[in-house]
Amino acid sequence: MIKILDLFAGLGGVAKGFQKYLDERGIEYEYVAVDIDPLVLKAHKCINPKSTTIVRDAYSFSNDELKEYDFIWASPPCQSHSRANHIWKRYNPDMRLYDLIQQLRRVGKPFIVENVIPYYKPPIMPQYRIDRHFLWTNVSVPLFIERLPRKALDRMGIGELCEFHGVDKACLPKEWDSHTKRQALRNMVNWRLSYRIARWVFPYVLGVSA
Repeated sequence: MIKILDLFAGLGGVAKGFQKYLDERGIEYEYVAVDIDPLVLKAHKCINPKSTTIVRDAYSFSNDELKEYDFIWASPPCQSHSRANHIWKRYNPDMRLYDLIQQLRRVGKPFIVENVIPYYKPPIMPQYRIDRHFLWTNVSVPLFIERLPRKALDRMGIGELCEFHGVDKACLPKEWDSHTKRQALRNMVNWRLSYRIARWVFPYVLGVSA
């Protein structure tokens, strides 16, 4: 049994790719998805029924709590780091992103923190850049991953985004307006990418060959 913690889980693009990989290989797991928004987690559970969802501030985990997991993924909100801040003339990034990276380093469990490529020079440089993603990690096995075809998600409507992510539109909360639904779908990590990352990270975590 492998215990996985997914912080800032959102609708669950990462969960979808990770769980697909583990299910295909018959690996037993406990997948804990954390988000501060209960409606987001309701949708996450609809999309990823095997996730255990917890409504909580993902920044609030103590070192001892984090040590209970075999692998930790975190995708903190990217809005304050995005290059679009140049357009909005907003220059106040949420530096808790880097506090979390340092905390996970101290904890010592295998982790990956994902965020967008920021408009500023990161105070902690990432180990990897994949498309629009920066990845910070302590996984010591080199990552070699083929690039995925780029998709202009900002040009897609809700139906197109649901099709791209393999999401049943009925899973999206009825309380959300069209803008909120579209933004939540755009924020999803491509499950095809997380599946490829799973092929790299879980053999390392489990100490087996890929």
